[in-house]
This record gives sequence, structure tokens and C-alpha cells, in this order.
Amino acid sequence: MPATYPLPTNLVSTYDIGFFPSDTAIHHEDLTDVLTILDSTQTPFFSGCPKTRAKDVVHSWPVDSLAAPSTAGAPDGVDFNGDVLTTPARLFNGTQIFRRDVIVSDRERASNPAGVRDMYDHQIMKEFKVLARNVEYAVFKSTAVVSGAASAMVSGVESSASTNAPYMAGLRGFALITGAITGNASVLTADIVALNNRMFLNGAEPDSLWLYPWGKGEFYTEVSANTTHNTRNIEASERRLIANVDVFETPMGQLLAVITDRFIPCGTAASSYAYFMGDRSMAKLAFFRPPQHKELGKQGDNTRGIVLMECTLELAHPSSWGAVTAVTCAAANSLVL
Repeated sequence: MPATYPLPTNLVSTYDIGFFPSDTAIHHEDLTDVLTILDSTQTPFFSGCPKTRAKDVVHSWPVDSLAAPSTAGAPDGVDFNGDVLTTPARLFNGTQIFRRDVIVSDRERASNPAGVRDMYDHQIMKEFKVLARNVEYAVFKSTAVVSGAASAMVSGVESSASTNAPYMAGLRGFALITGAITGNASVLTADIVALNNRMFLNGAEPDSLWLYPWGKGEFYTEVSANTTHNTRNIEASERRLIANVDVFETPMGQLLAVITDRFIPCGTAASSYAYFMGDRSMAKLAFFRPPQHKELGKQGDNTRGIVLMECTLELAHPSSWGAVTAVTCAAANSLVL
């Protein structure tokens, strides 16, 4: 075949007419009517935890304890002598306002963008997902309690003097009561077992282990080291290889669902980051104002609205959740928030 072909005289081709993005092109552009968002909307804690009602901006609940075990017996015929009894304590957490403000021009709402029927409605839909992600991140946030008051620390309430915005305490805020295991830089079964032992002695029944993505990989590497008991070869017709750990049974006989959460903070500084173990039935979100959309009155040639929810974390008992702190992850291999 010849290297070149002669073109007919006066041929009008697509090159002559032009194509997008040329400013002289008249061809219809090929723009699909499907809009893709890849950002994760998986929020296992926010989606799966029990929900309850907060009736005030400070949500509180009581906790109590039993007397320590004793080997002492009662002498025969001894007179009544009142024992030292434990009394309930009151814990509380402040509600936090999670809010996003949306404004879209009415001209844009009348336009016909690809994959979007109405840009305002599209933005509202996105912001509800953003709020769910923000709550998830706030529950697992690295900082503990901002307030310097000892009473606020014990009760699990945060405040912000710089913005005067109410902040709820996350799980790390309550960890000041229960303590935490200072772990190694990577996720090790020894640290997980040590935390589980402490929680077991405190009476907790954890059912889940919560890892950031890089930590899930470390956990699998740890439990699979020098063995093949966690790698399963399926029959050839299936053409599958399973390299995963979904359930971890502790030496205390407790079964932990291994949950990977993208919004557990992670980074290369060892002092701030942690992974968690807990009883999912004990951690609730108490809503003072449920998720809602408020369209505002007209102030111009645009549409304005607020997407809002107000809630707080209710940890039925601080000993029901724990954390392994001082862990790190490779910044290039995980979502660093």
C-alpha cells in the first residue's frame, strides 16, 4: 500500500469544518449525559450506628458501675453495716452544627448541563453527602478535647474559642476516661489483643475493629505473615484468590468485624493517629436537628439554600470503645485528611 493517498480536489473534510473545541467548528460535540463523582460516600459509622434524639444542645446520659470483686465473707450473726456503694455519674456531649450553604444563579438553573437536570438540586444532593462524610470524620477525629477545663474533659464536651462554634467530642474525647493503648507505628495483632484484653476486663463486649485503609493492609500483612492460612485458593473454575480478613476472633473469644473506614484520619506523624475497637450498639448519633434542606427567600437572580444537621456522639459507656494510638501510615498509600 502507498505511504500516502491523494485527496480529491476541493474535498471538504472534518478538518475543514473543525471540531470541538475549535471556535469555528459547527459539528455537535459528543458530550455524554452522565456525570460521574468518584469521591467516596461510604460512611459505615454514620450509616450503621443507632440514631436517637437529642432534646437540647447539651445531650447527657447516666452511667454507673459495680463494686470491685471481693473475697470477703460475712461473719455469722454480724450486725448490719452499710457497704460503700457506687453512685451513677452523668456524661454529656455538646451538639455540633454541620452545615453547607448553596447558591446557584437562576440562569444556570435554566441551562441544560450534561448529566444534571437542575444544578441547584444537584448541589443540594452533593452537600447532604458531604455532611455525612463530615460527621464520620468528626467521630474519628485525631484531636481529643479542646477545652482546658478538667470537667469538660471528663464529660466529653468540646468548645472552640476561636470560632465560637459548638463542637462535639469524638471517640478520642471519651478515650481520656478509658485510656488507650499506645501502639506501634504499624497495625499489630499484639496491640489489638492488648486493647481487647483491657476492654474485656472493663466488661466491654466489642464487636468491631475500625481501621483506616492503609491500616487494613498492614493488618492483613500482619496476620498472614509466614503463613497461608488467610489466603484461600478457590477451585480453578472460580478463578479467584481471596486475600482478606473480615472477622478477627480475639483470645477472649470475641468476634470483631474488621471495618475499613476511609474517614479515620491517618498521616505520617505518629503522635496524632489511631485506630479503634468498639461495641457498635453503644455508640449512637443523637440528632438535635435531623438532616434538612432550607431554601431561602429571593434576594436576587439566584437560588440560595442551606443544608444542615445538628447532632452529637452519645457513647453509652466510655469503656465500650477503645483506641490504639501513635500509629502512622504511608502518605502515598492512604487518604490523609
